[in-house]
Amino acid sequence: MTDLGRLERFLRTDPRDAGCDEAMAVLHIYVDLVARGEDAGGHYPGVAAHLLACGPCGEDFAGLLLAVSGG
Repeated sequence: MTDLGRLERFLRTDPRDAGCDEAMAVLHIYVDLVARGEDAGGHYPGVAAHLLACGPCGEDFAGLLLAVSGG
């Protein structure tokens, strides 16, 4: 990725994005809410924004959700 590409990606970042550290700190809670059919994004909008923007964290979320749901 070029410097211009990095800058463009940064400028498109959702200001609500909680970042990797915060998302990982509550990911288990977020997954439990999703697994129960609750509005996890409503409780943790910054985490929801982050999971949409960060591929590695999104993959961790998907894997943990799969493990919890028994899929």
